Amino acid sequence: MQSILSVISFLLIINVLLLLFSVNSNAQSLNINDSLQTGQTIKKGILKNVKKIEEDTVLMPYMDSFIGKTLISGLTIKEGNIVSENMLQATGSTTFTLSNGIKIHYKFADKNKNDVQLKAISYGGLSLVKDNDLPSAQFLGDMMSLSGLGYYSATDLSKILTNKTVKTDIHLSNLTESICSTSTTKDFETLMQMIHLHFVNPRFDTDAYQELIRNLKNNITQRNHIINEKIKDSVTATLYGNNNPKQRLLNNDFIKEVSFDKIKTLYMERFNNAADFEFFIVGDLQKRALRPLLEKYMASIPTNGAKEIWQDNSVPWLQDTIDKDILLPMEPPKSVVRIGYQNTMSYSLKNELIARVLGEILQLRLTEILREETGGTHSVSAKANISKRPVEQASLQIAFDCNPNREGQFITIVNQEVEKIVKGVISQADLDKTRTNYLKERKKHRGYNSYDMHILTNYFREGYNMNDPKNFEDILNTILIKDLEVFTKALIKESKSYKIVFNPGSNVKK
Repeated sequence: MQSILSVISFLLIINVLLLLFSVNSNAQSLNINDSLQTGQTIKKGILKNVKKIEEDTVLMPYMDSFIGKTLISGLTIKEGNIVSENMLQATGSTTFTLSNGIKIHYKFADKNKNDVQLKAISYGGLSLVKDNDLPSAQFLGDMMSLSGLGYYSATDLSKILTNKTVKTDIHLSNLTESICSTSTTKDFETLMQMIHLHFVNPRFDTDAYQELIRNLKNNITQRNHIINEKIKDSVTATLYGNNNPKQRLLNNDFIKEVSFDKIKTLYMERFNNAADFEFFIVGDLQKRALRPLLEKYMASIPTNGAKEIWQDNSVPWLQDTIDKDILLPMEPPKSVVRIGYQNTMSYSLKNELIARVLGEILQLRLTEILREETGGTHSVSAKANISKRPVEQASLQIAFDCNPNREGQFITIVNQEVEKIVKGVISQADLDKTRTNYLKERKKHRGYNSYDMHILTNYFREGYNMNDPKNFEDILNTILIKDLEVFTKALIKESKSYKIVFNPGSNVKK
């Protein structure tokens, strides 16, 4: 309609001009009757032209160019097949082995209705990345999220996924690379298409790279004004130095080393072989609906026989014992203290639980004493853990804020509480409370599909059934005060340690 009106306006102007200013007419001698007659002539001419336009013009409704398209439009897929299907009673799961060597561990779970989760995990991660490429590797996942997928930019991808509930994220962590995905049951095929594309047709968008760099620069500008980020950077520099290639600070120099080409190369290296990944699918999806999707989208991915393993990329502290005070103006003024211990220790499920309980009990004690009895602390936390990879070691971290010039008093209290645990002076009530909380938390987690996902990943990646009471409840219920004493003594004795105090005043050690 708008185009017709434009033509009418144009014709009206032309007709009036021709009538009023033609060579054979005298505009000044026109009277009212002449004007009326001229108007009728113009009207007839316009109506005649409009009728002709209507006959010749076909008005088409707006057509979205993405209607009917899918993620795999224009992509040739050669389906494979399932070569074996094995059920495992211990986990209630089924393992599919595909013709291209990919393994998928699947379990039906409808604790969360209409929810399906997928994880793909492979060893390697940042541990296989050269030091010079670490800045690019750190933001690989962000870059892929901004780039879109397959033939579609991020903007076009959102149009393709209109009215669909599906999400995939790329992760490159210290020892692994992974894809984490979720969808509704009806959109699971779209999720499968996205997984297929991540391996056969990933997208690397230069505009997305420019957006990533802008975001990072903005982030650096913002974090320069965030006191907790300054503290975090200072702790890193104190423990590892200012120029450790594996423990870099996020600043403008770091961002300058983030390269589009390196991100692309790293992605193709880390995600080039789907058969090196272990796939886990858990959720409200029947096996009969899953099988054809596996054959179409997973068994069709080209693979090879290469297998990778992580490398030990752990970084030692600059010194075994670090004691440092740092002047850091803060508003409002406060003192910030970070204390840590680290020691070699064999990993076991029991030691893992003891470490967690230790952290909880110490948190209870310090909260009661520092916050409630002295009333001078703003926050306090205590966490203990034990790592299995890349090295087996236990650690304890304690952090608290307090009023200026009182940090010495509170550090003494912290040391006294740690020493009490080393000597076995532990409240049975605190142990019972922590145990009860863990059991309640465990019961709550059982009500989600994610719990079943943890069952599968722990069983096939770590070699134990977390749902078996002997691997959690039985251990937790038999942890004694003596166990905490022995564990803490082994952790603290001859350990590496640090004490870093951030003080707003001028009277600090240099």
